[in-house]
Amino acid sequence: MFDFVLARISMVWMFIFFMHFLPRAHKPSKSILMSVICFSVCTLCDYLTAFEPECGLGTISNTLLQAALLQLTVFIACKYHDGRALFVGLTGAAYVLLGNALGVEFYVWSGHFFAGLFIAVSMHFLVFTLLYIKLREAFLAQLEKQERRWLRLCIIPFLFYLSVYSVMVWPADIDENPENLLGILFILILMIASYTIIFSSMHNYEKLEKQRADLALMEKYAAGMRQQLELMRVNEEKSAILRHDMKHFSVVLSGFLKNREYDKFEEAMAGTVSRLEELKCEPLCENVSVNSIVSQYLAEAKGYGIKFDCRMDVPMKLPVDEFEFAVVLSNLLSNAVREAAADAGHPGEVRIQAQRVKGQLAIEVSNTYTNEVEFGADGLPVSKRGVGHGYGSRSIQAFVRKYGAVYDCQIENNWFFVRLAMKL
Repeated sequence: MFDFVLARISMVWMFIFFMHFLPRAHKPSKSILMSVICFSVCTLCDYLTAFEPECGLGTISNTLLQAALLQLTVFIACKYHDGRALFVGLTGAAYVLLGNALGVEFYVWSGHFFAGLFIAVSMHFLVFTLLYIKLREAFLAQLEKQERRWLRLCIIPFLFYLSVYSVMVWPADIDENPENLLGILFILILMIASYTIIFSSMHNYEKLEKQRADLALMEKYAAGMRQQLELMRVNEEKSAILRHDMKHFSVVLSGFLKNREYDKFEEAMAGTVSRLEELKCEPLCENVSVNSIVSQYLAEAKGYGIKFDCRMDVPMKLPVDEFEFAVVLSNLLSNAVREAAADAGHPGEVRIQAQRVKGQLAIEVSNTYTNEVEFGADGLPVSKRGVGHGYGSRSIQAFVRKYGAVYDCQIENNWFFVRLAMKL
């Protein structure tokens, strides 16, 4: 009876874990309903195994059946129908084993039914709280990634579960071998420590890569500013020379007029107008940050021999963090220029257009491409450049979620289009 009640309690804590650590595809009410159905079926299986042995449902068969049912429930409830769902399901099954082991051992040692259950519940609460505080943020952040590593990582909770199960249930039994408790305890402590170290390291690596990307953006921004300042310096020097020459030039023009040499007058004036046109230094748009970023990629595209068409109408003030917006724009242009330059023998073309339409800022970045484009389950392109890449796409998605923007990718007639729209 104690094992039956303890299994019900541990399953409740398992579903609490899933509610907080699983990227859910449905509303909480629907997820809870699926959990209740799974709980009811598992309870029936445990009841038949414990109290109706003639039904033929053995301990191992019952365990395998419930494991399959739990994993199916997690798979349906999870937003991602891949290795991430399996990983969370196995992790949830493994984390409750410590509370179960301590509860059973205390019950066997003391003979107190409710005291054993209290020990189990307390340990479930303690482990869950520890995981929630130390691991949840990094855990969910890593689950949002599309990298194909989750099936390989499933081996970690699977081996932990098998290790504990083998010294607690079958072939050993914790009731008959209470000395196994110490080994179980160390295995589960190792599991929690391993999870904390692995996911904290992954989360810290993610932050480090973001810092590197931000630094690269600042370098692009600074380079764009230096480029514009250099252009202003050169134009100022030309203006000084032109101002110096204007006095002598006016005397020459006056002579042409007195001698009625109108053809020479027009020719001299045309040359002056041409020199004045060279001094024009029009910004690409009103926004200084955007102007600097686009200017830098314009220069980079010209270095590759890429045709760069730019039509920008971005206001001076934006309703979003300008640095975050600059990160998004830099990522879009970086990808576009890189893909357009992929074929060195035939440099491609990049276009960027930004305009204000009905209270929104609509941006379209397009480029020709040579490499094959692969889209993920979310409809966005997947980076093929290996570890350390693909962060740009995630930063764009984070920006879209934060500011309620619209983001779309499309391929049309050998052109790759990215469209972004946000409210002004």
